Amino acid sequence: MAATGDSAVPKPGMGEAVLRAVIPLIYARRGLSFAVLTLLTVLLGWQATQLKPDAGFEKQIPLAHPYMKVFKEYEQAFGGANLISVVLMKKDGQIYEPTFLDRFKKLTDATFFLPGVDRTRVSSLFTPDLTYFEIVEGGINLGNVVPRNFTPSPEAMRQVKDHVEKAGIVGRYVATGQDGAMIVAELLEHHPTTGEKLDYTRLAGQLEDQLRNRIQSPTMWEYRLSADKPPYKAGDVVWRGYTDYGWKLRWQTFEAEQKALNGDALMVTGDEVTPTAVANPDYAPNLSVHIIGFAKVVGDVTDASLEVVAYFFVAMALILLLLWWFCGSFRLSLLPLAAALVAVVWELGLLKVTGFGLDPFAILVPFLILSIGVSHGVQYVNGWANEVAEHGLSPLDASLQTFRRLAIPGTVAIITDVIGFATLVFIQIDIVREMALNAAMGMAAIIVTNKVLLPILLSWVKVGDLETFKQRHHARQTSGEVVWRRIAVFATPKAAVPFLVACVIALAWAVHMYPKLTIGDAQIGVPELKADGRYNRDSAIVVGNFSFGVDILKVIVETREYGCLDGAAMQTLDDYVWHMQNTPGVTLAAALPTVAREVRGLYSEQAPKWKVLSRNKEVLASLVGRAPSSLGMANLDCSRMPVFIFTSDHKATTLARVIDATKVFEPRAQEAGLHLALASGNAGVMAATNEEIKAREWVVIVWVHLTLLIFVWLSFRSLASVICIITPLVLCSLLTYGFMALVGIGMKAATLPVAAFGVGIGVDDGIYLWGVLAYYLGRDFTLAEAYKQALRTTGKAVLFTSLTLIVSVAMWLFSGLQFQADMGLLLVFMFTANLLGALLMLPALAWLCSRFMPMKPHGGMAIQ
Repeated sequence: MAATGDSAVPKPGMGEAVLRAVIPLIYARRGLSFAVLTLLTVLLGWQATQLKPDAGFEKQIPLAHPYMKVFKEYEQAFGGANLISVVLMKKDGQIYEPTFLDRFKKLTDATFFLPGVDRTRVSSLFTPDLTYFEIVEGGINLGNVVPRNFTPSPEAMRQVKDHVEKAGIVGRYVATGQDGAMIVAELLEHHPTTGEKLDYTRLAGQLEDQLRNRIQSPTMWEYRLSADKPPYKAGDVVWRGYTDYGWKLRWQTFEAEQKALNGDALMVTGDEVTPTAVANPDYAPNLSVHIIGFAKVVGDVTDASLEVVAYFFVAMALILLLLWWFCGSFRLSLLPLAAALVAVVWELGLLKVTGFGLDPFAILVPFLILSIGVSHGVQYVNGWANEVAEHGLSPLDASLQTFRRLAIPGTVAIITDVIGFATLVFIQIDIVREMALNAAMGMAAIIVTNKVLLPILLSWVKVGDLETFKQRHHARQTSGEVVWRRIAVFATPKAAVPFLVACVIALAWAVHMYPKLTIGDAQIGVPELKADGRYNRDSAIVVGNFSFGVDILKVIVETREYGCLDGAAMQTLDDYVWHMQNTPGVTLAAALPTVAREVRGLYSEQAPKWKVLSRNKEVLASLVGRAPSSLGMANLDCSRMPVFIFTSDHKATTLARVIDATKVFEPRAQEAGLHLALASGNAGVMAATNEEIKAREWVVIVWVHLTLLIFVWLSFRSLASVICIITPLVLCSLLTYGFMALVGIGMKAATLPVAAFGVGIGVDDGIYLWGVLAYYLGRDFTLAEAYKQALRTTGKAVLFTSLTLIVSVAMWLFSGLQFQADMGLLLVFMFTANLLGALLMLPALAWLCSRFMPMKPHGGMAIQ
């Protein structure tokens, strides 16, 4: 039998001392405290309104990784990895006709003038870096694929076609069926003069407006100034675009063709112009434009982020309705939601104050903060209602008593979340660290809003009809009695033994599935976007029509000065190219020896037997010297020569295979005085990111759980508490990895933080339940009775909040943003696993522990 009195209450411990110090600070001058919190909320709310999207290419990559050091070292010499590819396709026939080439030239010119484009690294049929070779009397003729004096005559069309074939660019810059052509441009992360960071959202909008819609929209829009803005006068056209912005026009910004009087770029807002629709002279219904690249991904994700915001408010409304049902009072239901929303406002405001923006790939963090804030708030409101209804306390006394019981375990839970999220800084990728900081600031805000603001608000709540309130509360308690009685069985051997056996089987499955988890992308295309979305359709068209692919790995071959004139070194390099060409997943490999062999073949009427490298230094010099510098095949002294490796896709398995093939060849390269420096190109960036995640993944997970373990021990000073709270979290993490492998969600920079955040949400439930369980165990209740009491008070809040979160994130499954749908599926699984771990596995483990060790609390931060 359980004791009903308090005669066995232990002496006050550390927790009681902490409460005696903190309670006067919160409750002594509630009005002043509330006023300060309100002022801070207003100030941080104003800061939050100034928050802007902040995407960046270099934020996505591990700059400290050895590959990325090579990438940065040779970025200026051999190009970077932040590219956009623009493809113009013809629906019928080949490209050698006036309309296609005219529109393609206009697209090339428009791409050249896009903001952020490195104008020295734009390549298309109409740029001078694309050249052809041919044998003429007296030697080799080298010329531009499209002559500078090109006019659209039949003879000129045949000439361009001939040059394309001689240049060997079919499959790279011209589609394999010669019914399309590609423009490739490199982007600058920062303006070379002003240092201003590239605005990816604006650039993505111009990719659609100035490129795609230029060809595919029948209407052009002329924007005329409504008032004078020197050097323009009212009525002058300052911009021509091809997109009907409608009500969104006022938020658009255009850069006028002429500069301001002081020489700076003249920016005009949508409020300053009046649009006029005219016929688009460049409209070509038989042509289609397809655009891929990181900037376009950011644009599409940012556009879809508006949908994420909509889901945020839908989820908030659903949570409010469920809270209303759970609390039995609309006023009470508003309080935990309001406290959680204030935490979100603080999080976003602190993000702006610390100099960050909101990255589109981190848009889910505010929702997680809202979820965790509501979870803690419901625990507090539920405890307050119990004190009022069961013990007849006044709102102030009920708030004070609830604070005494829940403040320390709740604060410990949140602090463990903060420190756990902070361990993500081990991942040396700025976007991951930014998400960790973002989440940590949000969790810190929850400590204030849930442990200071919410208790103050509850102390002021007036219960109108106390008897009615008690009756409703008692009815809700009674209605759940059957559920609590059945769940409490898991604290007895009858249910604990079979459930623990099931957990061991689940653990074995998770361990079996873990090796199948993909580090990196598991799909072709961009997994953040829908497979049938516009970007991935564009990507499929590009991949399907350009045999060289869109993913490129650049390996920089480092050797001595004028190494390109060393026959043995060049032969080894050529052997490496052949080795990579025959690696599965590689569609093409090319380097300086490739060009040298082609040039020698030209001298011999393309006879295959002469397409070999010479060992003679003078002959090599003549062959290598014919390679145009615009191809970027070597630096000035031939001591650095990139190898261009085009892959069929950027799936993690493909990239790992290509990287491994290079590492296998490295010893042979070193024998010839070569070093294969990995790696540049967009595939090199993704390979480095995958390796960083793989190397640091377990470090993060171990540190997260180790941090939780330490704080649980400090809180309860009980081995049983550590086992019962931490073990379900470990199992949940492993099951999550197995689930990701099962459904094909790769572990990458965008998903690893979410997996870590899920652990934080799970530990909250375990700490709350164990805190109350320990309270009743300290009063000599049996384990089963103590757990039933914990369920009646805290357990129902755990069950309610988990079910609410599961229902709200389940709506994400219908999102048009694949990343949100995947994260919705992942969070539904994690919330469900955490719920089962807290409600069922925790008592089963407690029964097991009771067979070998004492269960009563003895010190620590637990309130007894």
